[in-house]
This record gives sequence, structure tokens and C-alpha cells, in this order.
Amino acid sequence: MAVSTFEQHLDRLDVSRLVDDGTISRDELVGVIRRLDAAVAAIDGHGFEPTPFEPQPRLREAVGLPDGVQLWVKNETGNVSGSHKARHLFGVAIGETVSPSGDGAWAIASCGNAALGASVVAAAVGHELEVFVPTWANDAVVEHMEGLGAAVVRTDREPGVLGDPAHHAMVAAVATGATAFSCQGTETPAAIDGGRTIAYEMVDTLADHDLPGAPRLDRLFIQVGGGALGTAVVTGLARTELDALPVVHAVQPVGNHPLVRAWDILVAQLIGAPVEPSVAGRLAAAKELGRLDDPAIREALTRLAADPSAYMRAWDDEPTSYATGILDDITYDWMQLIEAMLRTSGCPIVATEGALREAHRVAHENTDIPVCPTGSAGLGGLITLRASAPAAIVDGERIAVLFTGRMRPGDPDPLVN
Repeated sequence: MAVSTFEQHLDRLDVSRLVDDGTISRDELVGVIRRLDAAVAAIDGHGFEPTPFEPQPRLREAVGLPDGVQLWVKNETGNVSGSHKARHLFGVAIGETVSPSGDGAWAIASCGNAALGASVVAAAVGHELEVFVPTWANDAVVEHMEGLGAAVVRTDREPGVLGDPAHHAMVAAVATGATAFSCQGTETPAAIDGGRTIAYEMVDTLADHDLPGAPRLDRLFIQVGGGALGTAVVTGLARTELDALPVVHAVQPVGNHPLVRAWDILVAQLIGAPVEPSVAGRLAAAKELGRLDDPAIREALTRLAADPSAYMRAWDDEPTSYATGILDDITYDWMQLIEAMLRTSGCPIVATEGALREAHRVAHENTDIPVCPTGSAGLGGLITLRASAPAAIVDGERIAVLFTGRMRPGDPDPLVN
């Protein structure tokens, strides 16, 4: 069996602190990872092997990027349970196995992939799992989770109550004795740690490609719902040997973009003028702001922490999008994404619905990756930027997007819709 990415990158992960504080020896921790990874493989067919990160020249051409630009895709569709989500939960499971935080059932709120990843990992560990999903959750995914032993509860919105009803139900379950086992770092900090393995694999691949020089990545488009994926990747990249962080663009849909709204409010305060709510307007504001230095970053983050609800609040209407997997009412893990954009002179992108559909279509026409609508949403951000401000991307850039989940029964056919 291939060596788990969690074993390969153990010394970069926060869970290694359990070795530092004497809770467990390094050899014992490696043994836990190997045992759990083998149990996951017995259920899902393979464990947490590194996933491909490769240039996609046909896709680059299809989205209209110049010949000198490189477009790289991190392909998570073949990962455990078919998405990046299980990485987050496996990181949590390692810590819970070594040092349990409680003896109750694990609980997660999700619209699909995260809950499925949690179901696989919980089944491998042999732990009871409660899954709270929206009423519109994919029936095939729900059936799969139940087949793995998860107790699935569908939740509906209550009139006048803002926020995700599934998340509200999970929080209530935790309050009565369950243990959070979610992809929200606010509830389960170790979920961020597990997701960082994506960044480590990306830089490992770039380092091999760029030998003998230092690895380089110039721009990153990453889809954001609850924010754990984006936070994991940008904080993971900051722990690697990259010479500089790429320019970061967090991508959210027209029908739900609380992170973009938070960035607009903060940046308007920093530049002393309103941010025009468009791609061009946000690019101009980011350019005016520039790459902030550490004292300015600390001041900005202090503002956010002092009154977070002035910046981040639940979306006012029921979120809607072709990319249903990023319809979190609120971006839970958001401050480090804001920080990454401030440090790199990046800005968030509100992807149009047309661009999200186009991204899904061109991905299927120009790669062999069976990506789902949500999984290709980062590419939708690139397409939106390209359509609105083609000069923003310069010749010679190396751009990365993540294809984060595979097609499921019931997903729209990208070549028809």
C-alpha cells in the first residue's frame, strides 16, 4: 500500500504536537496513521495517497489564457470518498484516536461531500456518526452515508432564522454531548490541519518540476463555501518552501458570497472609499491597497476580531447557485483567507452563474477529470476574471485551481446544461 500523505507530511502537521508534548511517540503516531489509513482503504478501496497536480494545456486554451500562462489543476476527484473533504476529517480522526475530546457520537453538518467523507472515516474508526444535511441533499449520497452506518437527519429552514439549519442542528447536538466532527475549523480546528496536506502535495510537485530552482506559484483561485478548504490551502502554502505566496482569489457565487462582502467592508475602511462591487472594482481596490506588511496586517485582523459580526454575517436570502456545495450561509473560516488576500494583493471573485456552468463544461470537454459543479467552481472564478479584466493575468504566470469533488448521481450533465 502507498505511504499515506499524512505520514509523509506528519512533521508539518499540527497533530505532531502530540509527539512534542509527550502524549505519544512519533513511531506510535505513525502506527496510528497507518492503521487508520488501512481501515479507510478497506472501505473505500484506497487510502490517502497524494493526488495529481498537473498542467492542463487544453483547458488553458479553452478558457482563453495566453500560451505563456500555465494552468495547473489539483485533482481531488479520486481521493477518499471522491473529494478533498475526507482529508479534513481524517486529520480530526487521528487526533481523536490519540486524545479523544469526548465519548459521544461525532456530529457533522454538510450538504454532501463533507458528510460522505466523515461517514467513510467514522466507519473506518468504528465511531458513531450523526449527519445533519439540508432537505435538498443528494439522495444517492444520503443512501451511501446510511449504508456506511451514519445516522442522517434532514433539516429545514425556519422562517426568520438566518444561517444554515444543518449547522444549527449540529451545534445543538454538540451542546447535548456529541463531539463536533466537521469541516468547519471554528468547530473542529484539526479539520484545517488535515486539509493542509493538499498544499504540501502541490508544493512537492512544483519543487520536483522546478528543480534546481525554488518552486513557484503565481496565482491561486479557490472556491469558498464554509472556508475550511481555502484556509487550509493558504495556511499550508505559507508553511512550505515557496518563495512567496501566490496572489489569492477566493471564489464565491453570485447567489451567496458572505466572504466577499466582508472583504469589501474591510478594504473600504482601509482605502477610505467604497469598493465598487465588481471584478474590476475589487481588482482596483486590491491594487490601491497593495501587499500589506505585517503591522498593517495585524491592525486589519485586530479590526476583524474586535467586531466580527460587522464584517461576516449570514447571507440574507436562501443561498442559490449551480455550485451547490459552496452554499454555506456564512463563511466560518474566513479571517485567514482575508489575511492571505491582503498579504498577496489578491481579491475575492464573485463568479457568475454562466461562468460556473462554463467551467463545469470546459473541464469535461478538455480534461479527463470527472469533476462536479462545485468542484470546478474555482475555475469559474478564473473565467469570470478573464472575461471582466483580461489584462489582470500576465504572460508567464503559473495559475492553480482545485477540482475538489467528483460527479455524483443526480448532478447536472455539464455537456447538456
